Amino acid sequence: IGRSFIDFIHPKDRTTFASQITSGVAVPNVNGTPQKGISVSVMFCRIRRYRSLNTCYGVKDRTVNYVPFLLKLTFKNINDDESKVIYLVIQATPFFSAFKVPNEIISKPVPFLTRHIANGTLEYIDPESIPYLGYLPQDITDKDALLLYHPGDLEYLQQVYEKIVKQGGVARCKPYKMMAQNGDYVKVETEWSSFINPWSKKLEFVIGKHHILEGPKIPDVFQAPDPELALKLTEEEKNKANSRRENILRIMNEVRTKPAEVAKQLMSKRCQDLATFMESLIEEPSKNDEEIRLDIHEPEHSYYERDSVMLGGISPHHDFNDSKSSTATPVS
Repeated sequence: IGRSFIDFIHPKDRTTFASQITSGVAVPNVNGTPQKGISVSVMFCRIRRYRSLNTCYGVKDRTVNYVPFLLKLTFKNINDDESKVIYLVIQATPFFSAFKVPNEIISKPVPFLTRHIANGTLEYIDPESIPYLGYLPQDITDKDALLLYHPGDLEYLQQVYEKIVKQGGVARCKPYKMMAQNGDYVKVETEWSSFINPWSKKLEFVIGKHHILEGPKIPDVFQAPDPELALKLTEEEKNKANSRRENILRIMNEVRTKPAEVAKQLMSKRCQDLATFMESLIEEPSKNDEEIRLDIHEPEHSYYERDSVMLGGISPHHDFNDSKSSTATPVS
């Protein structure tokens, strides 16, 4: 009691915590005071575990341990006798590793999602992954997703990525290993999907829905990685793994995509439908309109010609590829 809460937060998470507080305070009400504590912001951080003097001779001899928490932050206006005071109220819920024993088989895992872009950068990871992998979202976002895959599985995953790009997704792939925060590996099966830009025909991002099958040898996924237990690879194995990661990146960025062709056909069909609809409107003018139109002499263009220019060269009277219109503006 009486100490600053931020002193107990892991140094890595202090910036995240401070930015959440700042954004909460910065939401003004009409009269300039912060809103009454209704808006709740959520974040994840590690809080320092208490070090007791009873367990050893000196506190400095013990390593500092942190426990991961889900924090719900609320600002509340509380009226004291003298004045109104704004309090930050924190509801903290601890996370525990989903695994109790080494290589635990998981019967009913909670699936979680990840999303990475075509250069491999991880853009999003579900909070549901925390008990299974041990990473907090801020630890892993903007990192290379391909580095999470076990080097021994990269050859198979290269084939998976080829299918994702060519078919748009994979229903459920064979089990492979993914690295947890403690440096060990969990066994997962994944349903893959992707988004392909129909204009550029390029893959934008890949979404994985992951199902954990088997836990790591070290059950506590929040434990600090032990360098002694890290995966030992020869130079040849490292080079092979890097080469396969580069192949996966090349596949995502260079291989022509079948879904893009489908999307292109769909867009062409929509253009044709629009042209048909426009044609039905244009080809049924009343006779009076025709007569009036003949009496009006435009100095440069008729209405039809001018409309054709304004519509960027899209004319319902020509096929898309055989447009005789006065401009070459592409369909947007």
